[in-house]
Amino acid sequence: MTEIIKGMVTGVTEMSVGIVLVAIIVLMAMMVDLVAGLYKAHLRGDARRSEALKRTGYKFLLYEGTILIAAGIDILIHIAKIPMWFGWELMYNVPLVTILIGIFWCVVEFLSVREKADEKIHSDISKAEKLAAQILKIVEAVKKGEPVSKEMVEGITETEPLDIKDM
Repeated sequence: MTEIIKGMVTGVTEMSVGIVLVAIIVLMAMMVDLVAGLYKAHLRGDARRSEALKRTGYKFLLYEGTILIAAGIDILIHIAKIPMWFGWELMYNVPLVTILIGIFWCVVEFLSVREKADEKIHSDISKAEKLAAQILKIVEAVKKGEPVSKEMVEGITETEPLDIKDM
């Protein structure tokens, strides 16, 4: 009986290395997302508010909590020897559920970082389009000999300035 328990404990110890590694990798992905968000906010001149940082705290609890739950599932699978039922001896000490959840969270963070970068570009392009359309209205009015209305000029001055150095 003690040999069986020793075997289980040894397997769980081996699995814990992989579980900790997954947790660290996901934490690093979260930090990359946080730094990317702060950097983009800095470039846009947005204020960095504590609400955004609170969301990072919630995200940490969600992601790492999910990893811990997945680790628990992996340990139970290990104890029940479920991989052996299917002849998957190579998968016996592998925390597969934890690894899959870790991959999922890393993909989510990758998409989040990409979204922040794309969001900035699309925002600047949209501003440029609005400004160009307003300038074209003024040019058309001048070509036709019509007076330039105050609303046309205000439309240009009300647009937010473009951050040309970031484009």
